[in-house]
Amino acid sequence: MDQASALASATPATRVTTREIAAAHGVSLRTAQRWAKAGKLAAQKVAGRWVITLTAPGLDGFKPFQLDKAREVIEQGAILATSRPHVYRAISSDGTTVYLASPDGCSCPAGLKARRCYHIAAVRILLAARTGRRAA
Repeated sequence: MDQASALASATPATRVTTREIAAAHGVSLRTAQRWAKAGKLAAQKVAGRWVITLTAPGLDGFKPFQLDKAREVIEQGAILATSRPHVYRAISSDGTTVYLASPDGCSCPAGLKARRCYHIAAVRILLAARTGRRAA
């Protein structure tokens, strides 16, 4: 097995919604749904909703509740892109504090202690979603 195949098989898959895809691409929910229907996303209908399977590297060290929280903050629009590549603003759960998050770190209290926080997981999911769209 070559290195690329080994990496692909070791990279966990995550499932996201069209809402998360829309947030990652800065498009409407309807546009993301059209992409799913047209086959531009690796999507399938589950219980009447589109579910997209993404290969998101670097999520294997996160606990399930952190991944759930990451998906939740993405859906709520609490992770916002900045003008800097791969750097996002993360709004705190009470809405009063803004942290900076990247795939490698975060300025939240957990991130400052070099712990993996759900903000980092959210950024990694968003970055995977940005590359998850297939060519037309």
